[in-house]
Amino acid sequence: MNASEFVGELRKKVDLSKAEISRLVDETVTVITEQLQQGNTITIQNLGSLEVKKRAERISVNPVSGKKLLIPPKLVVGYKASPTLKEKMKENPQP
Repeated sequence: MNASEFVGELRKKVDLSKAEISRLVDETVTVITEQLQQGNTITIQNLGSLEVKKRAERISVNPVSGKKLLIPPKLVVGYKASPTLKEKMKENPQP
C-alpha cells in the first residue's frame, strides 16, 4: 500500500477531505520523525513502538573478492509490534 492508497482508505473511514487527511498523515510523520531524532520512544496503543537503536560497528566480507570491510556504527529505527496487533495477525494470517 502506498501513501495515496493509505489516504484513500482513511478517507473511507473518516469524514475529511483527501487534502486534510494527506496533511494530517504528513504532519504525523513529521512529529514522529522529530521525536525519534530527539531520542524519544514512540508508543502507539494497539500498533506498537518505534525507537532509535545504535547498531554497533562490524566487519563484513565481500563474497566476491574476500576483502574485509569495516562498517561503521549507525542509528536505526526499530519497531516492536504490540501484543494486540500480534494477536490480530494470528487470527487473520495473510499469504
